[in-house]
Order: sequence, then C-alpha cells, then structure tokens
Amino acid sequence: MEHFPWWTHEQKKFADEVELFAEELVPRDAETRWTREFPRDIFQKISERGYSGAGVPKEYGGLGLGATGACIACEAFNRMPGPGRTVVGNMLGGLRQIVEYGTQEQKERFLPRIAKGETGAIVITEPFVGTDAAAIETSARLEGDVYVLNGKKRFIVAAGVADRHMLYARTSNSPDDIRAHKHLTAFIVEKGAPGLTVEKINEIIGFDNIQNGVLNFENVPVPAANRIGKEGEGWRVMTAGLNFERTLICAQATGWATEALRNAVPFAQRRIQFGRPTIDIPENQFKIANLVSKVKIARILTYYTAHLWDLGWDITLESNVAKVYICEGALQASLDAMQVMGGDALTPFYPVEEIMKVSKIENIAGGTMEACRLVIFRTAVRQWADEFKMRRRVIHEKLGVPVPAASLPEKQKQIDEEKVLGLLAEDYRVNPGLHMSTGDMREYFDVETARLEEVLLTLENKGLVKLYRSKKGIELAKATYDGLDKAHPAEYYRWYPSWITKDRIF
Repeated sequence: MEHFPWWTHEQKKFADEVELFAEELVPRDAETRWTREFPRDIFQKISERGYSGAGVPKEYGGLGLGATGACIACEAFNRMPGPGRTVVGNMLGGLRQIVEYGTQEQKERFLPRIAKGETGAIVITEPFVGTDAAAIETSARLEGDVYVLNGKKRFIVAAGVADRHMLYARTSNSPDDIRAHKHLTAFIVEKGAPGLTVEKINEIIGFDNIQNGVLNFENVPVPAANRIGKEGEGWRVMTAGLNFERTLICAQATGWATEALRNAVPFAQRRIQFGRPTIDIPENQFKIANLVSKVKIARILTYYTAHLWDLGWDITLESNVAKVYICEGALQASLDAMQVMGGDALTPFYPVEEIMKVSKIENIAGGTMEACRLVIFRTAVRQWADEFKMRRRVIHEKLGVPVPAASLPEKQKQIDEEKVLGLLAEDYRVNPGLHMSTGDMREYFDVETARLEEVLLTLENKGLVKLYRSKKGIELAKATYDGLDKAHPAEYYRWYPSWITKDRIF
C-alpha cells in the first residue's frame, strides 16, 4: 500500500501491518464464498488485532488513527469483497453519530465495542423508503423511559448477525416538524431486543458470504438511554455520518479496483493467445493503463478527503465527488479486468466477478450516484458562489462587442424607470439571450431591494419588462421588445463584423 507524505508515522506503520494481515485472510474469504458461510472467524481475527478500531479515539479503546486510519483498514480488508464491506459497516454503524451526538455515557458504552470489532449495521432503508430517507415510516413512541419501535427495515447488511443497529425512526407526524426535518430520531438497537426479528434473508448480488435482509420491528422496546441526540434530531444525526460513510466507501471501492488490477496483470502475462502473452496486445495494455489510472486517482481522492476530515474541514463536496468517481470507476475497473482476463474472469475461480457485483452495489448503496450528484450540485453552487458570479461585461467602444469589464460600475444614488430600462437594454447588447439578475442590477444602483422591485413591477405592468419570480421573490428581469424600442432606437443595437459590406445586408 503506497504511503502518502502527509500520513503520520503511526498511520504508515499501520498500513504496512494491516496489508500483510489482510493477505493472510484472503484464502479463508475465498473458501467462504463457495460455502456461503458467514466468516465469523475472519472478523474475530480482525477484532483480536484491534484493527476495526482504527477510527475510534484512543480514549475509548481505539487506535486513534482518524478517518485516514479507517480508510487504510477499509482499503486493505476489501481485498475480501464481502467481509470488507462488513468491516466498513462496523465502522459506520454509529461511530461518527456517537462521537458527534452521543452523551459521554454512550461514548464510553458503545465506542469500545466498535473498537473491539462488534458487528454493526446501518438501518435506514425501508420497503417504501430508499434515497428519500426523510420519508421513513418506522415509528418510535415514547412510553416512560422506553421508546417502542414498529416497522420494517430493508436491504440491511449483516442482517441477523449484527450486534448493534444504528436506526432511524419517525417520532413526529407534525407537518411543521416534517418540513423542518425534525420528525426523525436516531437510536441504537441492540441484538436480542424483544420483537426484533429477521423477516427475510435476500439473495442479492455481492452477498455470497455476507447476509443481507429485512428486519421487522414489532413493539421493540429501546431504552431512551440508547437514543442518539435529542428527539427530532435524527436527520442531523444521520447526515452527520454520511460524509464519513462515503469516504470509507471510497476506500472500500479503491481496494476492489486495486484487487482487480492485481489479478488482471499477472493473468495477462501468463495467458498465451496468437503465439504471445495477451498483455502484449495493445488493447489490453490500454485497459490496464486505465485500471492503473483509476486506482491512482481513487487513492488520491480517498486519502485527500480523509485528511481533510481529520483536519476538521467540511468534506461534503469532496466525499460526494470521490464516491461518484471511485464507485463508478471501480465498476468499470472490474469490467475492464474481465475483458483483459476473458472467460475465466466470469467464474468464481477469480475474485473479479465478485468485485463487479459489489461495485455495482455501491453505485446504489450509501447514496446513489444520482443523490451524490445532487449533493455535489447544491454544495458547489453554495460553496463556490463567488466563482459562479456573473462577471460584468461591457460593450467595447471601438469594436462594439462585449468584453470583460476591468472594474465595477459607479453606483447611482437615484433610480427610475428610464435608468432601469436603459440598464436592461444595455444588458441585451451584452448578453442577448439572458435575463439580468436583481443582484447584478444592484451593482449599478445604491438603493434598497424594495425600491428596485417597485420600479421593475411598474415596468412589468407597462409591458416593458418581463420578470422571473421564485419563492424568494423577483430574481431575474429582461426588457421586452417594446422595452428595447422604448429605451433606444433600432440603430443602437445594430452591429456587423468589419468584413460585412453594405451590399451583403438589407
């Protein structure tokens, strides 16, 4: 495992140790994929080393290696596609939620158990609820010092074997609470709770030796002491763990892509077709080059994002960008490796077909690619607002064409219909296909927003301006054709390139 220069000595040492240890576990993982056996012994060995506590603070029995250490463990253990996903699930099963929202008593009670490798599960998805997690229907009703849970949870990794479930349930049906996302509450539900049963174990791709199923909650009592955060804070608790979750998923998928590359290259070096090793075929070399590129970029994205997390930065944008690129890249990497290896890669004799299946899962689980892209869009528009600001352009005095302006306009203290219409007419010359935002217009007038809107409404009533409104009010404006005529004669808007002669126009 290549080290990064910003890793601490402790993280580098951990990477070397965990990589060698994972190598020892790979044969057992391959065996359990054939027998469909849940590999408890693999998790026991990982627990004995304390490696599942990589991201748990030292004061709670963990290794204190941060998100970076957790990613190192995830990448290494995902040489085993199934067990690796459960290792990730253990780290995600409430770790960040407890660290950020748990009481001191809860941290002391749960974090050492995570550090020791207790199997955890994330319990969000329901039969009628997937990406739209705010629509959760499983309910929690407070009775004294106990919440009573009723409902179902679907597509739960480690269903039936998990000891700890990070679950979200509805505690309010108030329309106001729902609008404010204050209708959900987070809980840790422990194995053995009365009324908690496994309704179904799914046959699903990528789960040959790891269980996935449906959980049923029938009047399940959960102590109020197991509520994470306050009642109604479930949405905040859930989203607090998402960026961490997606970063670990990136490390997981990076491990898969790397394993696909590890198999494709030596296979092609030994497969003879047309009198030469297939690695000598240029098309295979191109595919391997693509695999190398995906692995290299995936590792940089993953560990840069983890490093920012460890520094305390907001990684909303980075973690979602990384998940989209790396999870889609891992799926493509598995397909490229299959193409290089040919028919053998389609059999379970090699791990590539398993990598293809689990990679497809992570294009849906942990945030669909579409959901992640929506987060990327919204976050980028907010965080990069200055970058997306419309740059002012003006008409060049000699050329008569729009060019970037070197300075801001001098703001006018007075505003009237003529001045606003003149500004919109000038904007038509500069940006003929666009509306002008009220924010852009305020760069020209030193007046209150209400006064600007008053003038715009008057112009609209006269048919000289067309307005676009949103929930925030008037946002965009443009002059109508009548407005352009009112502001200036037709000659004002006329322009031709220098090479156009009079005999070529009418």
